[in-house]
This record gives sequence, C-alpha cells and structure tokens, in this order.
Amino acid sequence: MERWRNRVAVVTGGGEGIGEAIVRRLAAEGMKVVALDRKEGMLKEIEKELTEKKFYARFRICNITDDDQVQTAFKWIEDNVGPVSVLVNNAAVVNRQPLTEMESSSIRAVIDTNLTGLLVTTIHAIRSMKDSGIDDGHIINFNSIHGHRVRSQAISVYTATKHGVTVLSETLKKELGEKKSKIRVTSVSPGATMTPSNRCYLEKTPNKPYLEPKDIVESVIFALSAPANVNISEITVEPV
Repeated sequence: MERWRNRVAVVTGGGEGIGEAIVRRLAAEGMKVVALDRKEGMLKEIEKELTEKKFYARFRICNITDDDQVQTAFKWIEDNVGPVSVLVNNAAVVNRQPLTEMESSSIRAVIDTNLTGLLVTTIHAIRSMKDSGIDDGHIINFNSIHGHRVRSQAISVYTATKHGVTVLSETLKKELGEKKSKIRVTSVSPGATMTPSNRCYLEKTPNKPYLEPKDIVESVIFALSAPANVNISEITVEPV
C-alpha cells in the first residue's frame, strides 16, 4: 500500500457499514480519504475521530443519484484535496419487496443508486485521473454474489442491478485496456454481510452465516496492494 500514501481515495456510501470500514482502513494506510454519503449520520464524529489520530479523512454529504451533487462533490475534492487516484463505489440500496409489489419510485431508487450513480461517479473519477495525468488509478465496484447468480425473487431488482455491475466492470476494464490505460478495475462481490441495512434481515435468520465489514476491507486492500501490472478483476467473498 506504500505507493498509495498521500493519494486521494473517494468512497461512496462511506458513512456506515462496509463503506465506513473502508474509509477507516484507507485513512490508516496513509491515503487522503473523502467519504460521500447521502446521510449525515455519524460523519462529523468519524471525521473528528480520524483527524485526532492524525489520519486524513473528510466527509461530504452527496446523494449519488443527483448529478449536480456528484459534480459539486468531485469539484470540491479536486479543489481542496487533490485529484482522485482510487474510487470505491460502495453505495447501494436494496429493496426486499417482490417485484410485483414494488412502486415505480422504489424501483428507480434501486436502479439510480446501484447502476446510474455508480456510472456517474466512475465517469467523474476517471476524468479526474486523466486530467491530472494519473494512469495507475483504481476503480473498485462493490458488487454482490447476487451479481453472478439468481437466488431470491424478493430482491429481483437489486439482483438485476448487480448483474449490471458485473457487466459494467468488465466492459470498463476492456475499454480502458483498449485505450492502453493502466487504470485498474476490480469487482468485489460479498455474500451476506452484517451492515445496518442487512441487520434486520440477518437477525430474522439466526442460523445464516454472515461476514463482518472488516472481512470485506481485506479484499479491497488485497486488490489495491497487487503489483501495478496486475489487475484483480473479481473477488468473491462468502461466509463459511
């Protein structure tokens, strides 16, 4: 991780769960981390805590489904922190209603966050890299085991978006490769993880094994720590 010290990492959905764990670890590794989240929550407290530890972490309120908010956030990052070297697309929402019972607004919320928002932040991050001559950056897309299989009809829209993340990660990697870019793309696909959004579901199924956010962080560090000429394309993490 030494080559990433003092370089800028942006983490969407960085205010809790997996995103918060990634923010904490990347800051501890010496990166300048900016967390984007649509809810203020504990953002200020976490920023204060990490700053007191002499780590660099900044938090910005940003709903990635709002193009203007994303553009404003990335401009602030470039003006106040520096060009982006790493983007972790962690923000996502899941709706456990059967498809036939979902309202159109709920369907759009899942698609706009999990797919459209991911694409918009990726475009801004890559532009930031290119404008600053950064050709060894890294895009990490948080996928899911549901992005590679179909198991439950109750999360059909979420599953569809995660299959989309699988395709977008692969096509982005190929597009960058065709342009001779050394920007790497990694898709991380966790199984059931104990996060605030999953807690209620997992507590109702006490015998179901699950991961902790810290387990997922190790996959991010593994991908970032690979030699610059190595692309870790896909990491699947499942509980035992």
